[in-house]
Amino acid sequence: MHTHTEFSHGRTRLLIFFLDLLFICIIVRLFYWQILHRSTLQAQAQDQYSRTVSLEGHRGKIFTSDGYPLVTNKTVYRLSLRPATLKEKPKAVAAELAPLLFESSAPHQTQQQLQDMIEAKLSDPKIKWLTLKTNISADTKQKIDALHIFGVTLEPYEIRDYPEASMAAHVTGFVGKDKDGNDQGYFGIEGKLDRELKGHTEQQTFLKDALGFHLLFDQSTTATQTDGRDVVLTLHRDVQHAVEEMLQQGMEKYKASAGEAIVMDPKTGKIIAMADFPRYTQANFYDYPATLYKNPALTETYEPGSTFKLITVAAGLDTKKITPETVCTNCANARHIDTYTIRTWNDQYHPNITMNDALAKSDNVAMIFVAELLGKERFLNYVHLFGIGDATHIELQEDTGSPIRKDWKFIDLATGSFGQGIVTTGIQMVRAVGAIANHGMMMRPTIIEKVHDNAQNTDVPVQPIEERHVISPETAATVAKMMVYAVDIGEAHWTASKTHAAAGKTGTAQVPIAGHYDATNTIASFIGFAPPENPRFVMLIKLRSPQTSPWAAETAAPLWFQIANKLFLLLNIPPDR
Repeated sequence: MHTHTEFSHGRTRLLIFFLDLLFICIIVRLFYWQILHRSTLQAQAQDQYSRTVSLEGHRGKIFTSDGYPLVTNKTVYRLSLRPATLKEKPKAVAAELAPLLFESSAPHQTQQQLQDMIEAKLSDPKIKWLTLKTNISADTKQKIDALHIFGVTLEPYEIRDYPEASMAAHVTGFVGKDKDGNDQGYFGIEGKLDRELKGHTEQQTFLKDALGFHLLFDQSTTATQTDGRDVVLTLHRDVQHAVEEMLQQGMEKYKASAGEAIVMDPKTGKIIAMADFPRYTQANFYDYPATLYKNPALTETYEPGSTFKLITVAAGLDTKKITPETVCTNCANARHIDTYTIRTWNDQYHPNITMNDALAKSDNVAMIFVAELLGKERFLNYVHLFGIGDATHIELQEDTGSPIRKDWKFIDLATGSFGQGIVTTGIQMVRAVGAIANHGMMMRPTIIEKVHDNAQNTDVPVQPIEERHVISPETAATVAKMMVYAVDIGEAHWTASKTHAAAGKTGTAQVPIAGHYDATNTIASFIGFAPPENPRFVMLIKLRSPQTSPWAAETAAPLWFQIANKLFLLLNIPPDR
């Protein structure tokens, strides 16, 4: 009996020991999970019953100065599903969805191939969550909703919309994705003002059930949603449309490979129109070569040719080295400099030609005469004063400079005087001639009228910026009169307006290729302003490689006056002739 009692007590103690040991193990385990790995468990639990969604505020819109939307937003949908939750067979779901997804896109596959692909993905047990298609329209969404397929999710999101199609594509730029898959503005306004346009983030946390669906009655907001700022451009919708249409027609008429047009108010620097061809469509930018994305008016350097003679003449007048009546004493023949022979464009020479006639007849050797009177340092000083080679600081992402080289020789001075051997951009030339039109004051080009802050419901206008006085008002007035004379009796006089006076200058420049000039291609341009005494606009028209004629007087000049006649109507400029 005593032995049996001791055995029972022994079993009891052993059982208590094991229970104590088990309890200690549980305590240790609980300490391990609840203390040491508490954050991990919380994160896993949070992931199981909640979902955090980041919502972006609406991206800011882009408008023309007269209130028309150029870039807005539209809602599209992303089709996703969990194959495990489908109540229908993958084959049946694929047969229902394929026709709708096929008709709403332009795939590189047949409808049957699309259907087979959907069925294969839905049948794959490794796929837990599947996104079948993005950018689904509201109309297609309604058709998919009508199928009542259990487990299908159509999640809304926004993309950019273009009410004016591809108008001003090089000005607006486009929205693509960054390396993390987030919306990112590229080129033009979208690239330059991406931070202004971009909506701020709102994060919402939703509870979800075992199947992953939202319990919409329970949600919390952890950040504030703020829409991006709207941008109002200086572009006039009707002017932009007319310039684009007529530039494209001019390119086709003269068989040019590219075209450029810039219209600016010289008194404020506001860009009224800016057009370039060839161009791309912002909504489908990925279908175009990346070489088309940059704005040629800002990035494409070219030798301006005879339009640059305006700067040479302005410098000569401003330094009082010449007057309009000054006679060229070295213009009877072609000029021989080192091993080079410099001729006039038509190989005709005019002994004792006046500066007034020299500009009208676009006499190269007369410009060398002016440059010699100025000297290299003074000539280059005026080149810099006119902003040639310097960035314009316009509010577009591609704005860059084209620095003028410093190691100039006499031959460089000679050729530079008539716009060869020196490079600039279209926007730099418009800014420079705009200074002549604006009584010698250079304005900074701007393409933004104002920015609208949606959060504060306030407008932030962009004020005109005076860069500097380049030449005196008297010099500017004299150059303007010489430009009017050049229009009236120059080689392009036949195309001038019969109702409105204009100040302008043609330019035909050869295209440099691999250290020499291409004998078959030219860049034809015309730059000018109107009305001459109280200019409402300064405009550059540039055509690359026109095939009907290499000369600006027969291509760029008539196109300039054709567009100018339209501007006289659109800007309500009364006749002065």
